[in-house]
Amino acid sequence: MKESTMRLSFNQPAFIPWGGFFARLLSTDKMVLLDDTALAHGFTYVNRNRIKGPLGEVWITVPLKRKGRSGQKIKDLEIYEKDRWAKKFLLTLEHFYGKSVCFEPLHREIKAAIGTPDISFMNLILGLLGILKANLRIDKETVLQSEMGIAGKGTPLLVSIAKELGAQEVILPYFSEKAVESGRFIRENIGVRFLRYSPPPYPQFWGEFIQNLSVLDLLLCLGRQGKRVIENGTKILS
Repeated sequence: MKESTMRLSFNQPAFIPWGGFFARLLSTDKMVLLDDTALAHGFTYVNRNRIKGPLGEVWITVPLKRKGRSGQKIKDLEIYEKDRWAKKFLLTLEHFYGKSVCFEPLHREIKAAIGTPDISFMNLILGLLGILKANLRIDKETVLQSEMGIAGKGTPLLVSIAKELGAQEVILPYFSEKAVESGRFIRENIGVRFLRYSPPPYPQFWGEFIQNLSVLDLLLCLGRQGKRVIENGTKILS
């Protein structure tokens, strides 16, 4: 019997990620969350994402403690005025999705996950990720880079992680193709494939369809049927 190929993917930790994050998670055996990397200056999806309102996209941002903390790593981030932010976030979800038949159970889970005094950003991320994975019925493992003790950046970091975990193949987002040095993987006998995520339109609240929102929109519109949308929007390129 031919042994199955151990596939690995990577992503920085992300607040209520978009469907492409879960497309790669579904397509691999494990995903490594790169929490031992620095928070980027300027725009980043690490602590923000989009949902939908009557006027279009609505940005939700987790406020972070930044003063005097330049160059901090994602694993060390702390939430600024968490209680105030959590109340606003929950009210925002209720305002835009409260009439959804999928709203109450998911909102209740999210409220329990964020309604604690813990201000660790990573604990928030992992708690919400667990809820989203469970509701999408995704039973795939996520591994923290910080627990592996492997540091670095760029392609050399990804190669070191892949070797440590015994991966035979890595699945990367197609838009990273020019930035990744594929040859570094090939020299270590690790295959490289790229995943394109382009979900088919699904019924949304508030007017015309908007692509690539947080997966929360998908779950609050379709519930667990949202997993099929992710699967149908996934294409692994050779």
